[in-house]
Amino acid sequence: MNATTLRQAAYPTTRAITWAPLVAVGGLLLALGTVLRLLDGPPGPVLVLGAAAMAAALVFSLRDPAAPLLAAVPTPLIVRRVLRLALVGAVALPLWGLVATMLPGDGLALAPGLALTATGVAVATWLPIDRDVSVAAAVPLFWASATELLGGVGGVAGDALARWATDPWWVVAVAGLLVALGRHR
Repeated sequence: MNATTLRQAAYPTTRAITWAPLVAVGGLLLALGTVLRLLDGPPGPVLVLGAAAMAAALVFSLRDPAAPLLAAVPTPLIVRRVLRLALVGAVALPLWGLVATMLPGDGLALAPGLALTATGVAVATWLPIDRDVSVAAAVPLFWASATELLGGVGGVAGDALARWATDPWWVVAVAGLLVALGRHR
């Protein structure tokens, strides 16, 4: 697929994306960030769950109601999904930057949110097309919630739960490898 075809596909893809989850999560995070800034309170779990909700909204943007119809076109599913993620990411990245700067403290870097998003995309790549996005969008929320709830667990289980926050680039690399391996499924 060449650049001209991608440019031509960008407008209809932008119109087909469900923007409501991203706008709702972004608006809620901006409101919570404003309140926490005014109260000078620690963001704590708000940032973690906010990153997970933003990642879930990004993964949910992969939902394409026209996927069965577009299965016959020569554009591979992975290319259509990358286009969708690029379009939604162009809105989500500045929004997350605004939220992270608004919250008091050090904030949460971009890498953990990318790790959660990449994990959801990897899960969506390997699931059947009819339920892939619904299940995959829940993965970032589940992983971040489990980390918050069971964060005190030690050993290998505790390390695995917190891996997205402690070593996010390794998680992105493994998820990227899984997407690459499953792109022809």
